[in-house]
Amino acid sequence: MFRLPEDAELEIQKKFPNAPIQQITQYLFQLILHKTLNDGACPVRGFGKFVSFKTRSNRVGQDVIRFKFKISNALINKLKNDQYMLNNIPVKAVNVFAEMHENKTKDKKPQSKANIDASKEAEKLGKKKTEERIVLNIINDMISKD
Repeated sequence: MFRLPEDAELEIQKKFPNAPIQQITQYLFQLILHKTLNDGACPVRGFGKFVSFKTRSNRVGQDVIRFKFKISNALINKLKNDQYMLNNIPVKAVNVFAEMHENKTKDKKPQSKANIDASKEAEKLGKKKTEERIVLNIINDMISKD
C-alpha cells in the first residue's frame, strides 16, 4: 500500500475532514503507476511527467523497467527563483558536478542518450494513448445514453 508521510496525511485530513485520504492516495498512486506502465507516460500538468520504458541494464545483465519522474519546466522555474526556499532548504550539496565527474561518466553517454530517447518516445506514446482513451470514453458515453 502506498502511503504519504503521516504529517502530510493529517494536513490533508484537516482540509478535507470527511474524505478517506488513505484510500484516495492509494488509488491515485496506483492509477499513476498503471497509466505510466501501460501508456509509457502519465503527465501531471504543472508538476511533471512520470515515464517508463524498457532498457538493458549492464549491472544486472538483463532488461529492466526504468520508471522516472521528470519535473515540469514551470515548477523548476518557480523553485529555482524562490529566494525564501533557497534560504530555508534543509540540505545543500557538498560537491558540485565538475570535470572529474564528467570524465567518470563519459563511457555511459551512449546508454544515457538511448534512455533519454526512449523516455521521449514513451512520452509521445502516453499522450497518444490518453487521447485515444478520451475519444473512446466519449463514444461509450454517447452509446450508453441511447
